[in-house]
Amino acid sequence: MLRYSQKVLDHFHAPRYVGRLDSYDGIGRLGDPDCGDFLEVTVRLSDDQQKIAAIGYLVKGCPAAIATSSITAELVCGKEIEEAAMLTDAAVIEALDGLPPGKEHCSVLAVKGLQLALQNAVLRHLFKRAGIVDSGEAFDRLVESGGLEQYMHICDGSCEESPESCSQTTEGEKTC
Repeated sequence: MLRYSQKVLDHFHAPRYVGRLDSYDGIGRLGDPDCGDFLEVTVRLSDDQQKIAAIGYLVKGCPAAIATSSITAELVCGKEIEEAAMLTDAAVIEALDGLPPGKEHCSVLAVKGLQLALQNAVLRHLFKRAGIVDSGEAFDRLVESGGLEQYMHICDGSCEESPESCSQTTEGEKTC
């Protein structure tokens, strides 16, 4: 039988920050809602885009998945983006006074969902600021259509040693 700490049970029975934010700056989805653990994290940033002003999540999973999502939201709400992005699986597990063997992967779901939401928020802000999109909805359409990839430089590392061999550099483009 699995033995959960009192903190895990508390966050399972009374999870904090549950729900999808109506107005959000970033969203991260992870897992499969039809056949397994699933997490959706939404974040709203402060006016200066430096802190997490609000956070919400929807989770489908075991008690550990629910508890790790709850404690993750509690740990990062109000924090600077950089600090929140550095949250680790180990820190989540420690904040819950441990997880039973075989349940540690649940903390990965929570932390990765948070990281995806923060990445989405930062990209959304930068794309709006650069005039690539004019709204959050336009950014969402760009992501859903697969159009985001045209703006991303995905590199195998060869660029650092030999910029002219980079497969992502177009003809005549100057590299740094």
